[in-house]
Formats: sequence, C-alpha cells, structure tokens
Amino acid sequence: MGTLLAIPIIFILLMLQTTLLSQVTLLHGSVDLILLWIAAWSLQKQVTSVWFWTILAAVAVAYVSAIPWYVPVICYPLATIIAKWVNKRVWQSPLLMMFLVTMITSIVSNGLSYVALALNGVSIPLKTGLVQVMIPSVLINLLVALPVFALARDTAQWVYPLEVIE
Repeated sequence: MGTLLAIPIIFILLMLQTTLLSQVTLLHGSVDLILLWIAAWSLQKQVTSVWFWTILAAVAVAYVSAIPWYVPVICYPLATIIAKWVNKRVWQSPLLMMFLVTMITSIVSNGLSYVALALNGVSIPLKTGLVQVMIPSVLINLLVALPVFALARDTAQWVYPLEVIE
C-alpha cells in the first residue's frame, strides 16, 4: 500500500512545489517540499517503503527541475540516510529530529546546487548566493517543516497502522 501511494503523493507534492510554492519565496529562497516530505517520511519508524519514495522523488525532481539532474539524485538519498541515522542513534524526539534533518539537508542541497551551477558556468558571488538564496531557503524550509512532518506522520499512521494490543 505504501509503494502504491507514493506515486500520487509525490506527483501532488511536485505539482505544489513547481506551481504554487515556487511563487512563495523569502528573498530568492524557496521551499523544497519534496525534500521536506522525504525527510519527514524517513523519520517515521513504521514506514517500510522509504527508499522507493526517495528514488521516485529524486527522479521526478531531476526530470522537472532546472538545476542539474544529479543534485536531487544525491540530496534526496542523503536526506533519507541522515534521517534514518538520526532516528536510530541521536534523539527520540521526532520533531527535533525533523528540524535537524531539515537544516542539514537544506544546507547540503543548496550548497550542492550552488556548486553544480558554478560548474555549469553560472557565476553567482558566494556572499550573494548565501544571503539571498541559501539562508532564506533554510529558514523557509524550517517554517514549512512542522506542517509537512504532521502530514507525513498522519499519512504513515494511516498507511501503516500500529496493531492494537488487548
């Protein structure tokens, strides 16, 4: 059930990210809704199909996005790895883990996007990229992380219900 649900949810999130949320910016930084969903979905302990979701999201964003294709293909599996690692070893508070994973993956994603664009010949001064795009993107991702985490948790509880012990 979880793998079948991945296709429509990723498609809806991709449509929201490319149409509506691309217009909601803080300076020049915007929300990476798919990255937030992958991080929140990876933090759910009962989810078994997280790698299918991650690969599907990475391929979908790589196909649609204007940034080089390898940026989401690297960043989304990295978000899953970090979320799984943090979930097992660091904290037991899921909301704090979501904020930590969001911050780390947003910084890595924006940094890798900057490097990829520089390799493709787009010259953006580091200070401008940092102040106008990277920091605002991290902040807006942190603002949106809470509702995305709540939706991912509720979806995971609906798809993978815990057994009731009598």
